[in-house]
Amino acid sequence: MRKKKEAEGKKPERKLELKFRKKMNREMAAVTYIFMLLFVFMAGYVIWFLSGDTDRILNNPYNKRQELLAERVTKGNILSDKGKVLAKTVTDKNGNEKRQYPFDGLFAHVVGRVTHGTTGLEASESYTMLTSGVPPLAGLLNELKGEKNPGNNIVTTLNVKLSQIASDALGSYRGAVVAMEPETGKIVAMVSKPTYNPNTIDVMWDKLIQEGGDDDPDRSVLLNRATQGVYPPGSTFKLYTLLEYIRENEQYENFRYKCTGKIGRGKDAINCYGNEVHGKLDLSRAFAESCNAAFAQIGTELNASKWSKLCHSFYYNRTLSVEKLEQKASSFAIKEGEATGDIMQVAIGQGSTLTTPLQNIFLVSAAVNDGTLMKPYVVDRVEDANGNTVQQRKPAAVSTPLSEEEVKLLKQYMREAVQSGTATALNTGRYQAGGKTGSAQFKEGSSDSHAWFVGFAQKSGKSLAVSIVVEGAGTGSAYAVPIAKKLFDEYFE
Repeated sequence: MRKKKEAEGKKPERKLELKFRKKMNREMAAVTYIFMLLFVFMAGYVIWFLSGDTDRILNNPYNKRQELLAERVTKGNILSDKGKVLAKTVTDKNGNEKRQYPFDGLFAHVVGRVTHGTTGLEASESYTMLTSGVPPLAGLLNELKGEKNPGNNIVTTLNVKLSQIASDALGSYRGAVVAMEPETGKIVAMVSKPTYNPNTIDVMWDKLIQEGGDDDPDRSVLLNRATQGVYPPGSTFKLYTLLEYIRENEQYENFRYKCTGKIGRGKDAINCYGNEVHGKLDLSRAFAESCNAAFAQIGTELNASKWSKLCHSFYYNRTLSVEKLEQKASSFAIKEGEATGDIMQVAIGQGSTLTTPLQNIFLVSAAVNDGTLMKPYVVDRVEDANGNTVQQRKPAAVSTPLSEEEVKLLKQYMREAVQSGTATALNTGRYQAGGKTGSAQFKEGSSDSHAWFVGFAQKSGKSLAVSIVVEGAGTGSAYAVPIAKKLFDEYFE
């Protein structure tokens, strides 16, 4: 009886014990789950950091690790595609280091600078150049002797001769030139003018940051016009209008238009350049002759949503990163229900449509490369101080936005513009060229225009695409096409 009472007395204690254990188990489980979530979060962050954000953090000029590396490593060189030095570190007799730029301002916007703000490749590849490829033992011996180890070198895709030709051809005009290999995405020339000399930037800084008026030849000299300059594309945009019309109309070959020199009335009237009357045109002749009236009419017949989607596929309203160079996005903002006059302006590359010279090369490049757009790049590889390759950049496809038939047609239409249209100066037996000229008005009520050319040349399986803008010069035929010809002549020499 007594044992029975003792057993009955222990039941509440067991219940309390079980209850306590359950509570402890729940708390332990909760703690375990929290730690598991933290582990997953940290693992995810490490993967994200290693796969996509490493360069941004390591090359951030505020990263103190770079300062520590600079105490032990002499920053490496930036080289051209042929190994010519574009930027290097020189040390005076007192051991003071300074970056030097042998080509003065020719590569200032791409290579960048290290004073008054670090820019260009000097910023995006800084950590890489402060990393030494010297074998660990040799590096340790150098440090024990109080000597710095040499940093890795950046070998770019930039060609000195092509870059110099582009700069000389632009002359005293403001503008930009981008030349790219369509099959790889290698940018062989990226020139922006006016430029500045990073070797003398300390002396010139106050003048460089003064914002002059429209007539100031050095206005916005620090701006890389190739990636940050946004311009109305003018008639070069007719490539997009043409392509969308072909996509929406199976019977595009039946297009006919009679040009009287203008379309529309009053303030919405659009004139052909120089009030030229083109007469009866099919689609090919309308493109080759760059008839504004015909393409304004075509624009009113297009589906705005599909048109916008096409432009988006070629990086309108977004950017395609190139070696972390500062960029601005091109813009295309036409929507269903827009006023007819606004639609007609957009169709000929005026109105609200804006583009950068870099973005304006994408459609041509994809057309030349069988419909595939390659990611543009300016860093080809990383080498150690002895010339051994540490890391090799591989060409990468971004997308294939064009069909085989569209490629064939676009190249055919661009060839027609060279053979019998507005770019006949490129009609030479040395190579096969095609493209589109443009004259983009940029002041309301003024006939002043930016001169544009986007196009390509091919010979023996080798190709080069170019995008050229000459600010306020006039027609693309007179000012941009001659620059393209000089580049093509050199490239296919």
